[in-house]
Amino acid sequence: MNVLVTGGSGKIGGYVLRELLAAGHTVSNYSQTAPFVEPVRHIDGDITDLERMREASGDHEAIVHLAAVPGPGITTPERLMYVNDRGTYTVLEAAVGAGARKVVFGSSKEAMNTDYRRSDTRPRYFPIDEEHPAEPRNEYGISKLINEITCKRFTEAYGIQTISLRINHNWYLDRAGAEVAVRSGWSRDRTVEEQWEGYRRYIVDSDLGRSNLWTVTDARDAARAFRLAVENEAIGHEVFLINGEDTCSLEETPTLAARHYGDVPLRRPLTGFDSFVSTAKARKLLGYEPRYTWRESEFREWMEAQP
Repeated sequence: MNVLVTGGSGKIGGYVLRELLAAGHTVSNYSQTAPFVEPVRHIDGDITDLERMREASGDHEAIVHLAAVPGPGITTPERLMYVNDRGTYTVLEAAVGAGARKVVFGSSKEAMNTDYRRSDTRPRYFPIDEEHPAEPRNEYGISKLINEITCKRFTEAYGIQTISLRINHNWYLDRAGAEVAVRSGWSRDRTVEEQWEGYRRYIVDSDLGRSNLWTVTDARDAARAFRLAVENEAIGHEVFLINGEDTCSLEETPTLAARHYGDVPLRRPLTGFDSFVSTAKARKLLGYEPRYTWRESEFREWMEAQP
């Protein structure tokens, strides 16, 4: 399949490009910077430029839309909303005009909630699933939720397949991928070690992970979810939560739940290091199965070697 990836030069983008190439797809990257992955045709462009986006979309059957301002604080809220919301609308409009069959949108757990510690946004139940109320509290999360709604409306209006993947807390746990993520320019870390030190702090101090429920997704699992969505022909429009099977904590899930969220009801038992976020829907409809965990990774080897 001919697949156009917007933002393939970003942190997760390199993983997605490699995953699609390995599966035999012909892949092009639409971005303002060239990717670090070969062989990928690079198309220089801005996602808010409709004419350029139309030109780029012409011979592609599917578009994976990753390009965005990737979080709050990088630019002004007004600029973030313009790029993310206008950009997604432009991608969808170009896809429809080009006759593409589907758009797979890179959403985020931020579309649901920015900080579960807040008294007014505490979880309603565990494990959280796609039916849980979405209550984003910053411009980034709001933009992602708007983008999901826009995808749904394009499916209803034009019949194009749209799948939104809410990725939960991407971690880059293999050194080769982590090096590309650092080089992407979006990372606040200058080296893999700086990036991994941030992960280590999350793990040893369980309070740090409380705001996002200790969720973690290996970027390789996230990339596979995008490929599965590209290859799926049965779905019209759906939103999926994507994350790993376990938490990023040394404490077991029942202990974390009792100490921090003792008033939150359980819809099913959580044992061991089970994630607080369910991927049952993605497993059922996409065939998604997380394969990686930080507990068995190059990052873990590095972490154990630290003084």
